[in-house]
Amino acid sequence: MSRSPDAKEDPVECPLCMEPLEIDDINFFPCTCGYQICRFCWHRIRTDENGLCPACRKPYPEDPAVYKPLSQEELQRIKNEKKQKQNERKQKISENRKHLASVRVVQKNLVFVVGLSQRLADPEVLKRPEYFGKFGKIHKVVINNSTSYAGSQGPSASAYVTYIRSEDALRAIQCVNNVVVDGRTLKASLGTTKYCSYFLKNMQCPKPDCMYLHELGDEAASFTKEEMQAGKHQEYEQKLLQELYKLNPNFLQLSTGSVDKNKNKVTPLQRYDTPIDKPSDSLSIGNGDNSQQISNSDTPSPPPGFHPHQFIQSQCAVPF
Repeated sequence: MSRSPDAKEDPVECPLCMEPLEIDDINFFPCTCGYQICRFCWHRIRTDENGLCPACRKPYPEDPAVYKPLSQEELQRIKNEKKQKQNERKQKISENRKHLASVRVVQKNLVFVVGLSQRLADPEVLKRPEYFGKFGKIHKVVINNSTSYAGSQGPSASAYVTYIRSEDALRAIQCVNNVVVDGRTLKASLGTTKYCSYFLKNMQCPKPDCMYLHELGDEAASFTKEEMQAGKHQEYEQKLLQELYKLNPNFLQLSTGSVDKNKNKVTPLQRYDTPIDKPSDSLSIGNGDNSQQISNSDTPSPPPGFHPHQFIQSQCAVPF
């Protein structure tokens, strides 16, 4: 009545305490009926309880019916085999995740904007209510001063703006994309991220503030580099926008600041989600003194097959 210690990959549990059997308990059978429990439970039954076998109800003998301790060589062999199986399992997981190294996952609440001038290349500036803070509550802003995205516009910065809500990110993209600021055309889209290298290796990431993924992302939002070059991620972004528009056709609308005639001061921008009794008669489009007034009454209703860029300037005020 003995059990091969490597007969099963999954550990055998004690039926009483439900804890995995220690290596030394694998060949421990305290009763002649063959009912196996761990030595801790056997000792507890004999010293603190009735001393009867839970299966056949016979009294436990002074010495276990079958107990063959493992030798040091057997213990070491079992430990080595267990470690090898763990390494093989980890290697298998790593192999299954290897293809994820070239996958990028679209983040629904992350706005990636390029073409920022140095005047705007500051997280605190972009968080302000007159800039990206206009569209919703921001969780984090990260500036990248690399000029690799500048193109022919000269030195410019890019930024990752993370919103609390995904609809705020889509609103920001639609209102900011293709706007000219400081002589540079801003380009905005949903940002993507990649999988952490430690996750791909099935290892614990040592960075508490790591920005990369440590769990599998949404398959519908995951794209290979080839798919991104083909514009599949942009199609996904448009799909999200269309779904949001169906739920709330007015989600792009933003209220502008109003002038208090008595104090001759501009009141703070009203939040987009605050109820408005009377909508303003016009929306301000443009930058500073060159702004253009467009009447809300002239704003066309988006037709089926919504193409948002055709309606941006009539739906939201450019914040810059």
